[in-house]
Amino acid sequence: MKFFLLTVILFILACTQSDDGPISIYPDEMAGEYSGFVLKAELDSGSSIHLRSESLQVTLDSIWTLSNCFLDKLFLEERIEDTILYLEPKVEFSLTSEDCASPLFFPETLIYMPPSESWAKARSIVVLDSKGEAEDSVALRSGEFIRDSLKIYLDSNFANPYLLPRRTKGTPSVLKTLDSLEERVFYYRLMPSNCGYIIDSCETILDTIYPAQWSLRDTNLVPIRKTCKDSTMRYCLQRDWVDDSLGVGKLKEKLDTLWFSSWYLVEEFSEGGMANRQSYSSPIIKRSFQAEIEYFKPETKDDFISSENSDLWILNLATDSLATDSWIPLEDDLEEMFNEASIGLDSI
Repeated sequence: MKFFLLTVILFILACTQSDDGPISIYPDEMAGEYSGFVLKAELDSGSSIHLRSESLQVTLDSIWTLSNCFLDKLFLEERIEDTILYLEPKVEFSLTSEDCASPLFFPETLIYMPPSESWAKARSIVVLDSKGEAEDSVALRSGEFIRDSLKIYLDSNFANPYLLPRRTKGTPSVLKTLDSLEERVFYYRLMPSNCGYIIDSCETILDTIYPAQWSLRDTNLVPIRKTCKDSTMRYCLQRDWVDDSLGVGKLKEKLDTLWFSSWYLVEEFSEGGMANRQSYSSPIIKRSFQAEIEYFKPETKDDFISSENSDLWILNLATDSLATDSWIPLEDDLEEMFNEASIGLDSI
């Protein structure tokens, strides 16, 4: 009993010391200056070219600082190698023993960099993350941007694969090319179909009702039905046809070709210019293709993006990427196709 009372007294004394209270998350011995890091960065909201006369927009995302209220400095450190200006984000914070809430999500921030003298020597800007890896890049030039609106009609012959490649007249131009083809075999059986209630008594002929979509996995059943030879008369309503699946004929084959094609927007630039950004509608046959393009016009020859001679700017409309960005060497072939393509009608 005495041992039990002694244990209780010691327990009470242990729980009533003067230094009672919550354990400090940030002890005094951890106080000091530290460096955070940035995992993602983007330049100029996806623009391809930035003008030296304009402020540069830099978006930093996934910023790790332990907690927002510890943040002291957030800046971009610049260095030039050859003609490339590198921007490396720097995050500095001070840890104290004061209570500081930690965010659930790691923040992002937008920094505007005013034009600098160092930009005169650079031809491109690359932003890095805190690991030193490139996150985004943009060409740096002097000049101006010019906006243009396009409306180009696509005639019905663009749907004919035997007329490809085909393009619209002049430039800018829409080009459609044939990439490849695949031969397929569909299997089917003819199936008699009888009318349960005849509407008009007329001279009839047989009509084969091929399906709108063929199945490659199963044998397709193709009904054979009577129809009036006189098109002004009606033999049977759709709901009154009764298919005879037990009277199907021999197995037959239907050969089909699947055509694979691509759409491109082609523009001819001279004096070293190019498109900076663009938006466009989907190409639809017998409709007008519409696009908004922002062009870059260089100030001097030193600001040329393309060569001094006229160049074709070829944009893949499916991937929204330039043909020169593809790992497949298509640009020369596409230029040849563009020059040799049949030319569509200007309007209906």
